[in-house]
Amino acid sequence: MAHVLLVHGGGHGAWCWVDVQRYLSGAGIDSTAIDLPGSGRDTTSRSSVTLQSYIDSVTTHIDAIDDDVLLVGHSIAGLTLPAATAARSDRICHVMYIAALITGSGERGIDSIPEERRPSYFELAEQSPDNSFLPSFQTAWDRFFPTLEEAQARDTYADLTPQPLGPYLDPNPVNVAHVDTPSSYLLLEDDRTFPIPLARKFAQRAGVEPVIRRGDHCWMLTDPHACANAIAEVARPLSDR
Repeated sequence: MAHVLLVHGGGHGAWCWVDVQRYLSGAGIDSTAIDLPGSGRDTTSRSSVTLQSYIDSVTTHIDAIDDDVLLVGHSIAGLTLPAATAARSDRICHVMYIAALITGSGERGIDSIPEERRPSYFELAEQSPDNSFLPSFQTAWDRFFPTLEEAQARDTYADLTPQPLGPYLDPNPVNVAHVDTPSSYLLLEDDRTFPIPLARKFAQRAGVEPVIRRGDHCWMLTDPHACANAIAEVARPLSDR
């Protein structure tokens, strides 16, 4: 069976996949969750992090896995996965995007963020010491994981780390439409970060019809069992090839 490599989104880290990994393990599916540079427990200076830093990190982790890889990415991991897949197409058997931001060739991630939110990214990064940003608790709760009770939401927020702005500002080095590795896109009906019309646009860029599920943006945290089941649905058929 393919080994699942889990790539987190903005402000998160490997920690956000813990419950998903527990369910995958129970289903007999091996997985690895990583901290991207400057995120989670990774101590890379956030001011130095670029989109290429993310791509290099993902490809390095792919190289450390002996089996074929089912690459799973959440949110802004969608900026990274196409280039990582193009670089390791012989190792990756499927790419699964979960509520992911996907750009076209030469496009920047920041330009796909809803226009009314973009100024806050720059303002917060300018106020930080390392060109990073972290929304307030209320904003994060409302946008990322609104289905959590307040106590859970506060505990989750405490685990977030400031997101480097750099990866948002770098152009996508590949054309995702030309990456021929099989892929899928999970659109979440209650996603307030990338609402349905925007998520459909991202899925279209990936050249796939989205799979629609009920859930909010941080599905791996708010419904890890359903998230793990969706991953397992892809992982199991891959083992039959």
